[in-house]
Amino acid sequence: MAGKKVVYGVFDWGLGHATRSKPLIEELLKKNCKVDIITTGRALKVLQGHFGKNINEYHDLPSIASPYTDSKHFCLSFIMKSPEMLNSLRKARKLSEKIIDGNDYDLIISDCRYDVYGKKKKSFLINHQLRFKAPAGGETAVEAWLAYRMSRFNRVLVPDYPGKNNLSGKLSHKLLFLANKKIAYLGHISHVQRKDVPKDIDYFIMITGPEPQRSILEKKVLKQCSDLKGRIVIAGGNPDSQHTMDDSNVEYHSYLPGEKVEDCLNRSKFVVTRSGFTSMMELAELGIKKALLIPTPGQTEQEYLAKLYEKKGYYHHVDQERLNLAKDIETARGFEGFTPEWDCAQSIKNFLKAIEL
Repeated sequence: MAGKKVVYGVFDWGLGHATRSKPLIEELLKKNCKVDIITTGRALKVLQGHFGKNINEYHDLPSIASPYTDSKHFCLSFIMKSPEMLNSLRKARKLSEKIIDGNDYDLIISDCRYDVYGKKKKSFLINHQLRFKAPAGGETAVEAWLAYRMSRFNRVLVPDYPGKNNLSGKLSHKLLFLANKKIAYLGHISHVQRKDVPKDIDYFIMITGPEPQRSILEKKVLKQCSDLKGRIVIAGGNPDSQHTMDDSNVEYHSYLPGEKVEDCLNRSKFVVTRSGFTSMMELAELGIKKALLIPTPGQTEQEYLAKLYEKKGYYHHVDQERLNLAKDIETARGFEGFTPEWDCAQSIKNFLKAIEL
């Protein structure tokens, strides 16, 4: 089945979906597939920068409107913006359907974009969040709605492990509405790889996620860096800016491309990052055991995962508004880290097998 025409949709809240899609898209290209990409915003910019002209066509198409605000009351914001979000999903579906119907794709792959699927062609959804953490009474209803949306796809590919030693917990295990036969657990997927390099960075701090919370955390981190001793490298996670700063022991970059992030992660003795699922897969692939997690305020997925990893003894976490960088890093040194069942190379093999390529 090599040499097929593929359309690949990528969700654009933050950069995690774009970065974890890189190794999968690269594998499709190695199989001589002709790949189109549907995404928007920073995700589009990152993928264009990485793949360039190797991609057949880029379609700049917005997906679901973001509910994020500068308030920590995410659930209230989510409820208030639900009509706008659903309306944006309907608009996105009309546009993506037009693209799909206008091209003779052999395969449709979507990383968490519920608007990118085909009615007659094989469609696969990559998703680790098959159940949302929601306020009491709403979780079951939301899970049922997600299962309904996912029924449009032939299979759901989960970048996690099927057993107890997993990264997603209740987000993608012991589901109520989605049949097990519809799910394929791939294992963790990461665009970073291990390198044999000196550990010469004491702290590597990755500031990612949607605005305005990304900028709020960045200001806090820059203010508290003076309390740390040793070499500090900060990646601001903002591809719209190219600002750098090298002041004393702090090296700041408003944005670092994937290969630079990979290098810094490999050279780091300690990592500070969001508790986003993609970041956790990167820690797993590189065998990083010492890290501090700072979930995006109000993002229920990250808050749930941070608490889950704390409970399992993987990593320490702290709420953004309570961050005391020096103190929290010392607490985090006492945690064991996560050990994956297999490496990303095996997960990619599982992906190719699941899509029959």
